[in-house]
Amino acid sequence: MPSFLFRLMRVAVVLLLALGVAWWLFVSREKPQKKEMAHTIPKVLCVPAILGSSDMIVEAFGTVTPRNSVKLAMEIAGRIDYVHPDFREGASINKGEILLRIDQRTLVLNEKNARAQVNQARADIRLLEQETSNLKIDAGIARSNLQLTFKELERIRVLAKKQFASRTSLDKVEQQYLSAKNQLQKITNAQELVPSRMALKKSALASAQAALAKASLMLEKSEIRAVFDAFVMAKQVQVGEYVNPGQVLGVIYEKDALDVDIRIPLEELQWLGSVFKDGGRPQVRLTIANLEGQRSPVWPGHVARIKAAIDEKTRTMPMTVEIDTLDVKDGVKDNVKDPLLLLRPGVFVKCRVKGEQKENVFKIPRTLMRSPDTLYLARENHLVIQKVKVIRRFDEDVYITRGLAPGDLIIESPLPGALDSMAIIVKKAGDNQ
Repeated sequence: MPSFLFRLMRVAVVLLLALGVAWWLFVSREKPQKKEMAHTIPKVLCVPAILGSSDMIVEAFGTVTPRNSVKLAMEIAGRIDYVHPDFREGASINKGEILLRIDQRTLVLNEKNARAQVNQARADIRLLEQETSNLKIDAGIARSNLQLTFKELERIRVLAKKQFASRTSLDKVEQQYLSAKNQLQKITNAQELVPSRMALKKSALASAQAALAKASLMLEKSEIRAVFDAFVMAKQVQVGEYVNPGQVLGVIYEKDALDVDIRIPLEELQWLGSVFKDGGRPQVRLTIANLEGQRSPVWPGHVARIKAAIDEKTRTMPMTVEIDTLDVKDGVKDNVKDPLLLLRPGVFVKCRVKGEQKENVFKIPRTLMRSPDTLYLARENHLVIQKVKVIRRFDEDVYITRGLAPGDLIIESPLPGALDSMAIIVKKAGDNQ
């Protein structure tokens, strides 16, 4: 028992000491000073709303492709004996230059032989024409001779009736008359055969000319020429190789003739509809897509045609953009000094298609919007929370048609806890406070 009472007393003493210390701390505490909060009117920066016209730009991406590309192949078999020195990947070829040629010796001999056949056929026709002329002269002479012998025959007959000429003389004259008549008949028969013989000669000439044309064509087919100013995309042949008809020997594409296939979302077509009326071609500005900022040159182009069907997978409208000739517009080609930035097939580009022009529209930065359809305006040093009609959001801009008036001051400064009609102070230019 004494031990228990002792422990109880110790606990009581500790509690009393703790209560004393707590009371002393409570009594000796300092009272906080009350300070009135000063109400500060916020200062804001504003930008004026400007009413004007804006071009509706539609953005799309695509890959550059050659407008005209040709796979080179021989139409006849043979061994390659000539390859243009610049026929290699990436090199430039001028129109009309010979790119590839096979051994022409046999073909040249065939052409010479066919040309000789043509010359021979023409000579035969000239001989027949001369023979025809000679037959005409011979026929005239034979007729004259026939007339003379006939007169002589008549004279001898008269003399024979009067017994002034012998029977032998009469038979001899009759024989001369028959001989002259036979000679005229032979010449006449020969003249009758002339048209048929001429037809045969002309057929022979036509056949020889066809053979010559074929030989010349085969000779022409033994070489491949560039049909336009071009770049070489691929080379798959060397001198000395034997090639077969239809074997692909290389690929070239036309210089400064590039296209881009783009796809426009259906909801963006509303900004392009009026531009296509009356055969219009929307203008396009192209840049290299994976170059940031102003590093990429800009190339001009235009929408050349719309594809016949909607893409079923992406539900977009396919269009083809033709890149305009680089030396014509704005000196673009001269501005591209870096050969690595020249447009080539396979480059991924961003196309900005110029759509219709909207009148009476406000174009403001997207950062000024407080909600999808709300702006903060400053009017007579008070905040106005204004609802507006946004017709489009594109890149960093917003296009508004209703809810703003020209000259309205749009607040761009942050305003936490903003309330409609609250007082504000519009900062002036150069005011840093």
